[in-house]
Amino acid sequence: MNFNSTISNPSSWINSNKELLGLNWSSNSISDHFKNKNCRNIFLQDNDIPKGVLLGHFLYEDQRTIEFEILHIAIIPDSRNQGFGYELLLELEKQLKKPIKSTKIFLEVNSGNKFAIKLYEKLGYKTYNERKNYYGSKSIKSSVSQDAILFAKSLNANT
Repeated sequence: MNFNSTISNPSSWINSNKELLGLNWSSNSISDHFKNKNCRNIFLQDNDIPKGVLLGHFLYEDQRTIEFEILHIAIIPDSRNQGFGYELLLELEKQLKKPIKSTKIFLEVNSGNKFAIKLYEKLGYKTYNERKNYYGSKSIKSSVSQDAILFAKSLNANT
């Protein structure tokens, strides 16, 4: 397995696999994301075949500070439960960590996604807020609304 920040025609690959990836973005939203100069994406590949992806973007960056938001992270179903989500997050942290900058990563997760929550906590992400009933019953396969849990992680000890 290897990591790449780009693959040939990433927008097309994401569109073709968005259901497998659990991504509820429109085709236009996907295209717009890849056109955004502030986006950073990491693809997990095996023999040049994408197996997972982390989609994100820089919220803010200056000489001393980086703020980054993970928008979506997913592994193709036949490659799940092998530690690849963990590896994608470690790769992101490696790419973002700068010795002279304060780096903070933000993400949100459905409160019902216990596997993701466990992964984020294992990697040191901390809960800082909650959005009640954020995920309506039409956006997930459930008859009830679910909360969003907001996580953040600082990569530098001085932040």
